[in-house]
Amino acid sequence: MGQATFVQEGNKVDYTPGADVAAGDVVVQGSMVGFSPRPISSGLLGALIVAGLVDFVKAAVAITAGAAVYWDADGDPVGGTAGTGALTTTSTDNTFVGWAVAAAADTDTTARARLFGSPAVTANHYGPLNNPIADPGDGEAIPVTASGYVPLVTADAETRTLAAPSFIGQELLLYLKTDGGDCVVTCATAVNQTGNNTITFADAGDFQRLVAVESGANLRWREVANDGAALTTV
Repeated sequence: MGQATFVQEGNKVDYTPGADVAAGDVVVQGSMVGFSPRPISSGLLGALIVAGLVDFVKAAVAITAGAAVYWDADGDPVGGTAGTGALTTTSTDNTFVGWAVAAAADTDTTARARLFGSPAVTANHYGPLNNPIADPGDGEAIPVTASGYVPLVTADAETRTLAAPSFIGQELLLYLKTDGGDCVVTCATAVNQTGNNTITFADAGDFQRLVAVESGANLRWREVANDGAALTTV
């Protein structure tokens, strides 16, 4: 037998839920979004559709054709029950779905998207670092749910935290966009073999590029490139 054997086209994947799933429910597994075309009882084998054109309930946001869209598991669908999940254009803390294939107004109840069909590394058309990740602000945690860039903006001396990466090969580009004071980012893992775990951005344009690797049983950040950012150990 060779190293790989064709199984199927991959528009559907097997799924055995731990609780009953209703027809049309969106199911997120790690970074992969799918939906069940029919009910699946708890503990029984079913299937999720993970590719194709799908109409999703959406949040009260305008969506343009071609926009990257995400599933917010706690989102508020237009005309639906608050907190039950909705499609949105906000990437932070949400799961990449694919791209909108038609425009939808903020008052529309659904939006049509091309379901990407595999875990998102990039959440955009071009590359992992084109995905915008919002700066969480002073004292807050930088999201680690996807690859992307984080433009840091400070009004004074500020701090951020950075948890361990979510998947192998994840990339983050951190840079000081607006310098109102130093920004000190404390990482949950060392970012190099020296053991440095703190990054200080002192001037606008300072940047640090990180990639996720395995070290034993753990995922850790490792420095790919740096210009101006100081690395220390705390």
